[in-house]
Amino acid sequence: MRRTRIIACLAGSAALIAGLAPSAFAATSSVTQTLTAGARSASMVDLTLPSLAYSHAERTPNGSMTLTADDSTGSNAGWNVTIQSSAFVWTAGGEGASTGTNIPAANFALTSAAVPTVTAGQAVNVTATFGPEVGVSSGTLDAARKVIQAGPTYGNGTYTQALGVSLLIPAQSAAGTYTGTLTTTIIAAP
Repeated sequence: MRRTRIIACLAGSAALIAGLAPSAFAATSSVTQTLTAGARSASMVDLTLPSLAYSHAERTPNGSMTLTADDSTGSNAGWNVTIQSSAFVWTAGGEGASTGTNIPAANFALTSAAVPTVTAGQAVNVTATFGPEVGVSSGTLDAARKVIQAGPTYGNGTYTQALGVSLLIPAQSAAGTYTGTLTTTIIAAP
């Protein structure tokens, strides 16, 4: 009987301990972070070519422009930048001629394009295809010329590129100021 009592006590104690033990409970939750896309942009710094005296011969002054391209979209789509010039429109200046002829856009040419450099973001990878790289390095700018490009997963950052240019000034061009407009365009896809 004593044995039965001890077993009953032990069984009762086990039930009491089981009743006092806390029950386990697990809950889950989530954490969400949203990154919004920025913009893609490209721009060119204004350039003033050196002043020249009137001449009976054609001349070709040279200059250098700096292109800045930025992809802050986070899309990893890649991109390319093109530049295109308008005609150089003549305006009288000082003791200049009373009439003049515009210089055609085809007379403005790209003469060199440097390897891009990174100013922020993903490094330039010159061993990878499209990591960003030079598009074309020469040609007239009367048509859009792709000067820099980055393939998918490359070009997530801000880059600069030095571009050499020249303007063929026809012989006997009237004295005055000739101004062209350069259109810089960046689009997704290499």
